Amino acid sequence: MFEPHEYGITVKKVVIDSKRFFEAKVKELPYVAEYADTFEEAYQLAIDTIQTSMEMFAEKNQPFPPKHKFSGIL
Repeated sequence: MFEPHEYGITVKKVVIDSKRFFEAKVKELPYVAEYADTFEEAYQLAIDTIQTSMEMFAEKNQPFPPKHKFSGIL
């Protein structure tokens, strides 16, 4: 079963043109960068983008990038 919450999402504060935002990125989808006013909004935008991207890949019969397997070693 596809679970977008299992993908490697990072959210951090950024400043763009003197405005503060939260930026969400997805490790497995390097082209994804979502921006919002709150952490929660940025995270949800990333989840939505993962789901939409998966649907687009499926429509084109292309394999979707698998979720990253973390080793637990940093």
